[in-house]
Amino acid sequence: MSVRQLVQAALLGALELVVFTAFSGILYLEAVTFTIVCVALCLDRRIAVLSSVCFCVLNMLLIQGLTPWSLMYLAIYPLYSLGVSCLRTRHMTSLQAALVTGCLSFLTGQLLQIPWMLFSRVLAAGYLLLGLQTSLIQGVLSVILTLCLFRPVCAVLKTCR
Repeated sequence: MSVRQLVQAALLGALELVVFTAFSGILYLEAVTFTIVCVALCLDRRIAVLSSVCFCVLNMLLIQGLTPWSLMYLAIYPLYSLGVSCLRTRHMTSLQAALVTGCLSFLTGQLLQIPWMLFSRVLAAGYLLLGLQTSLIQGVLSVILTLCLFRPVCAVLKTCR
């Protein structure tokens, strides 16, 4: 990778951290998955994956600390970036991007319950069931967010190439 690509990935990782932090105060609105999907669809695969890793490491070091949940972020978001960039087509519609983002946002809410298994399977099952409602709302809001903002955000990201 060139220095330019490394700097782009680091700046995008910092942007993802800002989006994560800024929107974490708004109930059910999980905008970091939207941002990661946009980056993965609009930029080079290496930049997308490395920006997700930078975001997760910054989140772990600056905000959450070393916890099972912050390690889950480190497993989830780079894999999302890799998977979405592999699914990328030349002309992905806003609706297709919205469905992918909604599914991934829902999945994030469910996958983040897995560390509860360290404590108890019953506790983990309870959190998974109780988290379904939150994850569903989160997924629907991510679909709406993507339908509204996908094209403008991608237009801006494509100028960064």
